[in-house]
Amino acid sequence: MASGLQLSQTAAVATGGAAIALDDVSMTFRGAQAVRALERVSLSIQPGEFVSLIGPSGCGKSTLLRLIGDLLPPTSGTITVNGKTPRQARLSREYGIVFQQPVLYEWRTVMQNVQLPLEVMRVARSEQRERANALLELVGLAEFAQRYPWELSGGMQQRVSIARALSFRPSVLLMDEPFGALDEMTRERLNRELLNIWSETQTTIVFVTHSVAEAVFLSDRIVVMSPRPGRVEVVLDVDLPRPRDSETRNAPAFFDLVAEVRHHLREVDDASG
Repeated sequence: MASGLQLSQTAAVATGGAAIALDDVSMTFRGAQAVRALERVSLSIQPGEFVSLIGPSGCGKSTLLRLIGDLLPPTSGTITVNGKTPRQARLSREYGIVFQQPVLYEWRTVMQNVQLPLEVMRVARSEQRERANALLELVGLAEFAQRYPWELSGGMQQRVSIARALSFRPSVLLMDEPFGALDEMTRERLNRELLNIWSETQTTIVFVTHSVAEAVFLSDRIVVMSPRPGRVEVVLDVDLPRPRDSETRNAPAFFDLVAEVRHHLREVDDASG
């Protein structure tokens, strides 16, 4: 384990409980016309798991991630993160969030962007530098510490965003299609790098994606969701050996799992039609 990168252990880990638990969670957006986004979602995610959410556009994947992250309150049902409410977990900085766009501050250097959450937390400057240096080394950007975001490629910017999200050592990382805007080769490379980061930090990751191959390559389990209102249709175990690399994508077992996920996605699509 790289120095300074071990995540804090939480009550959930200590007691053997789930890192994230959703019980009968529904979400309706109110307005001129009510939209039922999620319906009776129940799911348990264990500490250190990598779980991907996949389903048709509009099925509520991102909404579910935002409910976990306390960016939205559920209409009904309960959510716990490390044994706490999402609000309590957010206030105690239990998780980091990475969106599709890096959302970096153009006037701050790479180092300063990674340090930003630590500045807000008033962490000592020496520790800010130590953590930021360790994370930039982990994501392969140590030599770009004094560059600005506009000097980096899209893939490099997203790595800065991941480093920033991990800077305060959250036990849970929520990722909403973080590589969706990247070309295929960059995306596959960042998939491998993300698995290296996950292995180093031992964080729990909930990952939203539209890519079946990406979900299979990354995950311990894949949650297939129905069209709106989103429900958990099936949860698939991914029993590919770890560590995974570029050869994993050429294995017959990989293609079998991709075909299985696609089969379930077709089933939910046909059922909705």
